Amino acid sequence: MSLVVCIETAAPAPVFVMGDDDKVLFADAPSGRIEGPIYLRDKVLEALGANGRDRSEIDYLAVDLGPGGLTATRSGVTFANALAYGLGKPLISLGYFELVGAESRQAFGNPVLCVRETTDGDAFTMVLDEKGHGPLKFGNLEERCRELCQAFECITLAGVVKPTVEAHFDGKSRYRIGSRVPRPETLLRHALAKIER
Repeated sequence: MSLVVCIETAAPAPVFVMGDDDKVLFADAPSGRIEGPIYLRDKVLEALGANGRDRSEIDYLAVDLGPGGLTATRSGVTFANALAYGLGKPLISLGYFELVGAESRQAFGNPVLCVRETTDGDAFTMVLDEKGHGPLKFGNLEERCRELCQAFECITLAGVVKPTVEAHFDGKSRYRIGSRVPRPETLLRHALAKIER
């Protein structure tokens, strides 16, 4: 039995999960803005208290490294790193595209384009293969979408899909909207898979 704390701050909305093996014991996904470190500290204490556990019983911590919003992601990673170091526990890294891509593949199949826009028309993108992996690319979003419209008749868009992203596919290729924020079960399942490796 492994008590695992999962922190998601790279997605547009935070998710906090505590699980015992594959069972979610506590999950929280607040809406609106949060004060990252204070929220995370409070959720760790609340989750432990709600389950009659002590912080010394935490076996692993997992955190989403992004790509995500700089301040929110950095806040979550810093908190998880400090807590893991303070408890002397292993820290497992998760990827935002792995998480939302897995959910989108499960719902719609392949292909899935995971996207996170940055500035000046650029974006991080990843097209997942049959195993749910793919190379992370950074570059001009319009050029990447044009390339994918030619390659795929229909594609699922996952991640932070803004109207600017959808506009690159309108009338050129059919698309569906996939996951934006990973579910607690997905966070826990991916953390456990990495722990087992």
